[in-house]
Amino acid sequence: MSDNTIYVDDYERSNRLNRRIATIDAYYLAIVANKPFTEYFGDTRFSNLTEFVAEEEKINLMDFIDSYEGQELKGIFHFKNYKGEMRLNLITLFAQKTSSARSEINIEMVDVESLANINELILDDIKKGRALFGLTKEYTFTYDMTDDIFKMCRYDIFSKDTLYKMSLIQWREFMINEGFIAESDIGLFKNLVGQILSYEQSFSAKITTSMRTQKQIMEKLIFTGMVYNKYNGDKIVIGRILTDENAHTNSNLIEMISDLSYDALTGVYNKKTITEYAKSLISANNDHKHDNYMDSYPTNLAILILDVDNFKKVNDLYGHMYGDKILARIGRKLKEIIGDGGVIGRIGGDEFLIILFDITDENLLRGYLRAVRTQIKWEFINDFADFNITCSIGSSIYPKDASNYDELFRIADFCLYIAKEKGRDRYVFYRKEIHEEAYIKSITSADKKNVSGREVNELRYISKVIEHFAKNKRQAISDLLTHIQETFNVDSVNIYRGENLELYRTFGQVLDNSSNALYAKSPGFKSMLCEKMFLESSFVGRVADVAPEFSEAMHQRNVICTIQIVLGNDMNNITGLLTIDKVGNAPQKWAEYEIQTSLIAAYLINVLIADEDRPYLK
Repeated sequence: MSDNTIYVDDYERSNRLNRRIATIDAYYLAIVANKPFTEYFGDTRFSNLTEFVAEEEKINLMDFIDSYEGQELKGIFHFKNYKGEMRLNLITLFAQKTSSARSEINIEMVDVESLANINELILDDIKKGRALFGLTKEYTFTYDMTDDIFKMCRYDIFSKDTLYKMSLIQWREFMINEGFIAESDIGLFKNLVGQILSYEQSFSAKITTSMRTQKQIMEKLIFTGMVYNKYNGDKIVIGRILTDENAHTNSNLIEMISDLSYDALTGVYNKKTITEYAKSLISANNDHKHDNYMDSYPTNLAILILDVDNFKKVNDLYGHMYGDKILARIGRKLKEIIGDGGVIGRIGGDEFLIILFDITDENLLRGYLRAVRTQIKWEFINDFADFNITCSIGSSIYPKDASNYDELFRIADFCLYIAKEKGRDRYVFYRKEIHEEAYIKSITSADKKNVSGREVNELRYISKVIEHFAKNKRQAISDLLTHIQETFNVDSVNIYRGENLELYRTFGQVLDNSSNALYAKSPGFKSMLCEKMFLESSFVGRVADVAPEFSEAMHQRNVICTIQIVLGNDMNNITGLLTIDKVGNAPQKWAEYEIQTSLIAAYLINVLIADEDRPYLK
C-alpha cells in the first residue's frame, strides 16, 4: 500500500459489503479476512491478531476472545493500523462455527475514532440526496412490515415534509375514504397496496389521484418501487411517485400544481393548503378517535402561529425585494428546524403557521418553540445594526386545548398576542390555569351573540333606522351610533373631521389623547385600508410593524380593538373618520354584523354630507 493512501472508514466502506470482517481460529490467527480488514492492517494476510493490539492490552484481548461462548460479545481495544497509529476499535465477536479441527470465531472491527468522519460523510450524502430530490419536488414512500408503518415524504431543496405516516392498510382506507383516489382506479390502487404489503420484488402502477394537490386536481401518477435490503439485513419497500408525462401535454402542469399548493416566495405551503391540511387532519382524528383507523397517524398536534418581529423596518429601510429575501430565508430555516416533525405554511405577509406532529407533552413542544425562536434570531444576528429580526410565537395543542381547528387557531392567536404584548422575541403556549380567564374574555363576540339570534335582531333594527333616516337624518344617525356604542359593548364611538382630523363628536367614553386622528394620514394606515375605505383590527398591537403611527396612537388611547372607516371618498386626502373602539387588554374579534352595521352608519353619514353639504352632526 502506497504511503499517500489515506485510510478512512468512510461511508462507502461502512456499507454491508465492505465491513471489516475476519474469521479467527483458536490461536487468534486471521485465517479468512475481507479486503477492508486487510487494508486496515496494511494488506497483511494470515497474521495473528495479537500482533496488532497494544502491548499492554494483549492479554486482555486473548481473555476476551477466549471468553466467547456463542452469544454476541463486544469489547474495545487499541490496534495499530497500516500507518503505525494506535487507534481505538470496537470489536464484535459473533456467529461461532465449529470445524472438525478447532473452534472458529467471526470478528468485526470498527475504528471508533473514525465514526465522526463517517457520520459527517453520511449526513453530507443525505443532504445531497435530499437536495437532488428537492430539485424536482420528488415524492417517495417506504413501508416496513416489522412495525407496519407506511411513510410518504415530499422533498424540497432544503427540507423533507412527511405527508403520511400510518399503517399501510390505514393509508389505503384514508386515501379512498377522503376522495384522493379516482373511483375508476380504486381497484388498481388496492392492488398496488397489496403488492407493497406482500413485499413484491419490484412493481409499478399508474393511479389517478389528487394527493399532490389536496383534492384540487386529479392527475395520473406512477407509483414504482422495490424491496431494499437494509444494512442490518432487514428488508423494506422503497419507492418513488412520478408524473405520467404521457398523460398530459401541458408542460406547465408541475408549476401549476406547485402554485396551487405552495407559496412561491418561501417554498412552504400557502394559506389555503396548510389550512385545509390542518382541518382535514383534525377532522380525520375526530371522526375515527374511537376505532383503530388513526392509530399510526399523528394524533397529538400543536398549532404554532409565528409572526416576524421588525419586518416592517426591513421593508421601509431596504425595500420589499430585500424583505422578500428575509421571508425566503425564514421559510428555509423553519423547514430545516421542523424537518419531519411537522408541516409549515405562510398565512400572511410575515406570518407562518406550523403544524407539529406527535406533541405528547409540553416539554416536547417547548423544545420546538425554543429551537424556532433561537434559530430564527441567530439566522439574522449580524444582518442589521439598529434592530434585530426575531419572531413571536403563539401555540395551542390538539386535543388538549380544543378539538376543532378554528378554536385551536384562536387560542394560538391569543397566545401570539400575549407574546407581542410582553415585548416580542418570545413564545407563549396556552396553559389553562394561566390563560383561560383572559382568553374567555377575548372569545369572539360573534360566537356568543349568534346563538341568541343577534344578527337577526340587528337586521330588524337597521331596517327601522333606514325608515327613521328618511324622516330625520341627523337623529337617525345619532341613534344608530348610540346603539352601536351600547349594544356592541364598545367603549367609544368617535367622529373626526377636517384637514387635521380633529375630534368632532364622541358617543360613550372620551379616550385619552384622542383630540385628533392624524395617524389616518400616515402611509402605514393607508396601506392597511387596501382601497376598502375601512379596516378592522382585533388586536392593534399586531400591526405595529405595518402602521407604527396608527399602532402608537391606539396604544396612547388604550385601544385594543377598533373599526376605522374613512368618511368621504378621497383616500389620498382623508378629512373624515368614524372609529368604533374597545379599550383594555383583551383582544376580541369583531363579529361580521358589527362591521356591517358600522359601515352602514358611515354610509348614512356620507349621505347626510352629500345632501346637506354640511359635515356630520350637530
